Formats: sequence, C-alpha cells, structure tokens
Amino acid sequence: MLSDPLYRLRALFRREGVDAEMDAELRAHLERQTEKNIRAGLKPEEAARRARLEFGGLDRAKEECRDARGTRWLEDLWQDFRYALRTLRQKPGFTAVALVTLALGMGATTVMFTVINGVLLKPLPYPQPDRLVTLNEQTKGITDYRWGDLWAYSYPNYLDCKRQSRTLDMAAWRYSGGLVSEPGEAEHVDGVEISSELFSALGV
Repeated sequence: MLSDPLYRLRALFRREGVDAEMDAELRAHLERQTEKNIRAGLKPEEAARRARLEFGGLDRAKEECRDARGTRWLEDLWQDFRYALRTLRQKPGFTAVALVTLALGMGATTVMFTVINGVLLKPLPYPQPDRLVTLNEQTKGITDYRWGDLWAYSYPNYLDCKRQSRTLDMAAWRYSGGLVSEPGEAEHVDGVEISSELFSALGV
C-alpha cells in the first residue's frame, strides 16, 4: 500500500486524513497485541505496557510509516512552501523586494550563462573547432591596459611564421573600421580585415 502511487498522492495533498487513518490502524494493531498479551496471562496494565514496548511506540511507528511512503521530502517541502507563503502575505513590502531581487538574480544568471555558453562552452561552427588557435606576440616592457604584454603579430612576422610552419594552416585577421557615406550620411562601421587563406583554414 505504501508504494501505491495514489496513496502517495493522497499522503502529499491530504496528509491530515492519511495520518488519521494511519493512527487508527496503528492503534488497532496495538490493541490486538494487548489482547494477545492478556490471553497469555498478563494483567491489562502489564499487557498494554508490553505491547507498547514490542511495538516501539506510536510516534516512532508513525515516523517509520511516513518515511516508507517515499514522499517525506515532498511533504516537508510543501509544508515549508506554505509557511513561506503565509509569511510573505503578512509582509507585502518584503515580498516585493524579494521578488525583484529574485528576478534580477535570475536575469543576470541567464545573461551570464548565455555569454559563457556562447564564448566558452559552445563549440565554434567550423569543422574541428578544437584545432583552431590564435597566436599572439609577447612583448616585454610594453604593456596595454587591456591586453597586457600580448600583441597581435606584425605582418612581416606572420609571413615568416607561415613560411616556416610545417604543421599549421595559417591565416591572418585583424579588427578594423571605416566610414560609409553612400547612400546617405557618413557612418562609422566596424569590420575585420582578413587574408585570403582564412576561409580555407576555417574549412568553409
């Protein structure tokens, strides 16, 4: 019975009724054991005491039955939820602040996950993305507040590396920008300058 899904649902949403049924059933078992002890020759008081000892106590038996349902954690969660709901209803100002805080926290977490997933976790949309690397030059004594001592390759150094490389398909790119004035007013646009080998290196 304790493993019956319908019984578990009743225990979750109609806990008082199920507990009352369980209490009545346990007391019936205790009374039968007491009667059995009386038939064995014990006085009623001693028979009842022996029955309680053999039974382990009603409260303990109730807790064991609740644990056997497999819904104890859900019952505790539902009880905590109802208590929290009553508390929030009594303090609407605190409730509003809590909801706004939760909304901001969830929004910030969603944005951070989207950024991290797109930049770090999600593979690049190219064949063998794990083989793509970016090379930089490290220049001692010259630092930048954004990149430190890491700098892009100069074009002559890139050509030297390309000639000497035996294991890499190399291509060059850099951020760039300019003005577009046709049609309409001049407007600044961002762009990227690439070498002719970039698409073949990416496999597209």
